[in-house]
Formats: sequence, C-alpha cells, structure tokens
Amino acid sequence: MTDRDELRRTLIERIRRYDRKSEESEIIVTMIANSPEWQNASTILAFFPLSTEPDISRLLRDERVLLPYIENDTMKFSRSRNFSRSRLGFMEPEHIEEEYEDAMMLVPLLGFNGNYRLGRGGGYYDRYICENRSRLYTAGAAFSVSFAPEFIPIEHDERLDRIFTPLP
Repeated sequence: MTDRDELRRTLIERIRRYDRKSEESEIIVTMIANSPEWQNASTILAFFPLSTEPDISRLLRDERVLLPYIENDTMKFSRSRNFSRSRLGFMEPEHIEEEYEDAMMLVPLLGFNGNYRLGRGGGYYDRYICENRSRLYTAGAAFSVSFAPEFIPIEHDERLDRIFTPLP
C-alpha cells in the first residue's frame, strides 16, 4: 500500500461523512454552467458522478456531452445514451467512439492540491489528458473537503487548467 492509496481511503471516508455534498454539488454545477469555458465549448467530455464526487448529472443532459468508456485499457468517449455497467463497476455508454476537434473536459477527483488532482489510481484520465492536451481545456469538480494539501503530485500527474470548488 502506498501513501497515495492511504490518502485515497482517507479522502473517500471524509467525503462519505461530509453532509454538504448536495449543497456543494449545486454550487459546483452553477459555477461550471456559468463559466465561459462551458458556454463556449462545442464538445464537453464529462463523467458519471459516483457518490464521492460532485453530482454533475444535471449537466449530462446537454447535447454536447460525451461520456467515457474504457476499451483495451484506453479511455474513449461516446455520445451514446445506451448504458451498461463496466468491468470496473462504473456506468458507461455503448462503445461507439465519437470524434471531436477540441473540448472542455470535466474530470472527477478524490483530492486536489493546487491544480493537480488525486484520482482513483487507474491513471486513465492522466493518460488521456497527456495524449490529448493540445485539444483540451481540463477542469476538475471538487468538494471543499477534497482539498488535500498533503497530496504531492508526481511526474505522471497532469495539471488541470481549473478546479471548480466552493473553496474561496
């Protein structure tokens, strides 16, 4: 077990106990929807929120939104709204890859420090961002309790352009 794994467990427990998730989710959704990046994006790459992530589901109804799936250990995005549970336990759309020129990418996280995120440890988002950086505006969605000053980014952690959080 690594220090990062221990921090993930600590953050999951902290978020599970947090009683302002609904209130902060609404604030985060409003911040995202009012941002020029969201309003001007032709394509939005988003995620299905888990219980330890801000509930952005209201934003997923936008016709510009593509949702992720994993195929051959690679993250891809689909416009399909036919969903099933993946081998990793996440809901994912039908595996029909959608092409796009550039996009705003909303990224889930457990913790953050500055503009760096601590995810669940699979590396899918970091690899995708690294390979597609030139055509992405990346933004995390984070509860205030996800701020983790003890999180120190390492070489493969990709910096996000912005973190939407209720923190001042």
